[in-house]
Amino acid sequence: MDAIRCCYYLRVMAQDRPGVLSRVAGLLGQNDISIANVIQKGRGTREAVPVVMLSHEARERDMRRALAAIDRLPDVAAATTMIRVEGGPA
Repeated sequence: MDAIRCCYYLRVMAQDRPGVLSRVAGLLGQNDISIANVIQKGRGTREAVPVVMLSHEARERDMRRALAAIDRLPDVAAATTMIRVEGGPA
């Protein structure tokens, strides 16, 4: 499974604060993962908001390493949802 290469759908439940998206994107980049699309819905006052991303093709091992680091960020409220996507971003 570690060697699988595909695109990934990610949903990160994060606080809507300056710098959070930058830290998440930075951890993806440090693990050789490029972001194809990103959408942030709503603005919560104290609640986490979903940040949805679609990656370009990446190795599963790299994605799992990045997600472990992302989930340790203090502004991330829950484990990140990851779904493999066949066919890549449109």
